Amino acid sequence: MAFQTPVTIHKALTSIQTGKYVLPAIQREFVWRPGQIARLFDSLMRGYPIGSFLFWKVSHESIREYRFYDFMLNFHQKNNPHCSPLGHITQDEITAVLDGQQRLTALNIGLRGSYAYKLPHKWWRSPDAFPRRHLYLNILDDAEENDAGMRHDFRFLREEDARKRDEKRYWYRVGKILGAEDAADLYEFLLDKELTGERRPFRVLNKLHAVVHKEPVVAYYEEENQDLDKVLDIFIRTNSGGTTLSYSDMLMSMATAQWEMDAREAIHGTVDEINAIGEGFGFSHDFLLKAGLMLAGIKSVRFKVTNFNQTNMKQLEKQWDDITRAIRVTVELVSGFGFSRGSLSAHNAVLPIAHYLHRRGTPTGFLASVAHREDRNAIQNWLTRSLLKRGIWGSGLDSLLTALRDAIDLHGEGAFPAARLEEAMRKRGKGLKFEEEELQDLVESNDRTFALLSLLYPLHNFRTDRFDIDHVFPKSRFTSAQLRKAHVPEHDIPAFRDRANRLPNLQLLDPETNRRKSDRPPHAWLSEDFDAPAADEHMRRQDLGDVPADRRDFPAFYEARRDQLLGKLRQLL
Repeated sequence: MAFQTPVTIHKALTSIQTGKYVLPAIQREFVWRPGQIARLFDSLMRGYPIGSFLFWKVSHESIREYRFYDFMLNFHQKNNPHCSPLGHITQDEITAVLDGQQRLTALNIGLRGSYAYKLPHKWWRSPDAFPRRHLYLNILDDAEENDAGMRHDFRFLREEDARKRDEKRYWYRVGKILGAEDAADLYEFLLDKELTGERRPFRVLNKLHAVVHKEPVVAYYEEENQDLDKVLDIFIRTNSGGTTLSYSDMLMSMATAQWEMDAREAIHGTVDEINAIGEGFGFSHDFLLKAGLMLAGIKSVRFKVTNFNQTNMKQLEKQWDDITRAIRVTVELVSGFGFSRGSLSAHNAVLPIAHYLHRRGTPTGFLASVAHREDRNAIQNWLTRSLLKRGIWGSGLDSLLTALRDAIDLHGEGAFPAARLEEAMRKRGKGLKFEEEELQDLVESNDRTFALLSLLYPLHNFRTDRFDIDHVFPKSRFTSAQLRKAHVPEHDIPAFRDRANRLPNLQLLDPETNRRKSDRPPHAWLSEDFDAPAADEHMRRQDLGDVPADRRDFPAFYEARRDQLLGKLRQLL
């Protein structure tokens, strides 16, 4: 492995564009945020070193044996978060980037591509939640004082935002510097934009031009050995710094190298697919890989290198289709219980369910058949209670999952063995028995609320209908100003505001009913939208008791419903 003559950013990006520089199958996911890319460019403008790179010179023979990927160009957090696999490679020799993948991808996106990330307060499924942004540099002024210590004001902006200019802001699209051959091109640009009255714009652009076209900042070592084992070892070692290389990255790398099929594509595709089920979930590659170890019967489910050997990987690949089918059905089942991204607080809690279904061959019709109703109910009850009990899915996870798998293998032939699972959990100090103190905590919870409401009111059909968590007394009516207007004593206002978000003030409503209710007080809503018998029935089913018309009587309502819910929890848990 020898140190090579450094090259310019322009030459490196040209090599990416022409397909000379590629990513190996043992690539990292691109994980840098826009601010990290901006800081990289700021470092370059200030003459700071950005570290060395490690390249792998791949021979013609090795090109045919391994998979390679293109560099990310237009990153989209939702629709394009993964690098594309390269098809047939015609070059006799290519260079795979081992160390420095994040930095080189950041340069590629900043100069040639775009970055689309979710706007705050927008729905994930909304088509306008991910506007396309390009990297810009303000050439009229330094960055404002900032925690990152940046001097140059690099930002990813939408095109319409970048068009806004004033005496201290002109946003120059950084990628345009690739087309500038010399200082004359820069001056012509500034002349056209009427920016030649000051020295600063030319000085800034000239520096950017030098950084991209003239300064050999891409310093790299090159490895020529074609032995994958050695290359993999180098890859893992060199990626131990910077953004942490997780064990799942290693597993994906090793699986990709050893499977006949494209493991990366299989894993990415399955994760994307299960995350799109129902209202959406947030499962990760780590979850799916842990599921693979558990369902394939690998002795240990820990993320450690010895578990990722060739024998285990072949076993995992052989069962992959059956494993992913069990996982899909499991996620559909959990979605049918009403859970989604925000309410499934521990993803690993569904793994024993997936293993149970996998062990039984994932029975046809399990999601809806009357024959499996008792099984579904047992699974829902066990899952909900395990999510409500604190500390179950935290420390000691791997040994717990192994014990639960053993219990299912021994006792899970005909029905979900909830009692046996609880016994195995109890032996590890993770029993599902709730003490009075825990019940008192649950009944006034402001988290885990969906799990609690679904347990307390199990008649809702979450498989076919969607439900919102509604504030019985609208939260908007509990601002300090609104409470003062309602003549609530000043010293009571903090307690009112705190209790507004807790379980006794929450109920499940279908979206249409919730929309009609809007921010009306419950007494007004019930009297206006229901006749007397229907209002009484709703209050009975939701344990609302006597709903007061005066907001000042909220504490009495809260305490009465709290007692009702506590009684139910004592029976259920």
